[in-house]
Amino acid sequence: MQHITSAQENHLTQITALLSMYRALSIGHLKKLYPKLEDAKLQCLLKRLEKGGRLAFLPEQELVLYSKDCAPDLSTLAALWVLLDFFPEVTYHTPSDFPVTLTFFTAKDAYDVIHVPEEKEILINHALSIYKEDAPRRLAIVDRREQIPLLTFPGISAFCMVQPDGKVLYFKKQGVTDTE
Repeated sequence: MQHITSAQENHLTQITALLSMYRALSIGHLKKLYPKLEDAKLQCLLKRLEKGGRLAFLPEQELVLYSKDCAPDLSTLAALWVLLDFFPEVTYHTPSDFPVTLTFFTAKDAYDVIHVPEEKEILINHALSIYKEDAPRRLAIVDRREQIPLLTFPGISAFCMVQPDGKVLYFKKQGVTDTE
């Protein structure tokens, strides 16, 4: 029987807590959250949690689900990549209700991450048309660059696209900015 260290036990607790909030995480999310955790150790921890009935591990899809009945939400998975770009400055984060995908705080700012699916620009513009000065800054995830000129809701700090590997590209209306 393999011995679990206190650090690994802490990882197990954190992964379970994240899954209870977001319902699905990619293996890439977990690798970015725990960069010092070797791949083999991560796989072992996930299998241990799965064996205990605490998650569903789908290695062929590189996904970890809260349960076998959960369907991964693509908006949430994309928003998590944006959130991870702000680590370790993030002090708190939580999933949100439509039209906001998730909200997070740093020591200096609050952010709403909003995924805008193609052909939903008018709906999102209308839903987010009200903005107060003390409201969180808005980060709008788009599926295609061509959506950017169609988004007119107030409070947008940046537009972004999430690539399949999790890399986030940030845009302003005039062009692209890379934060790496």
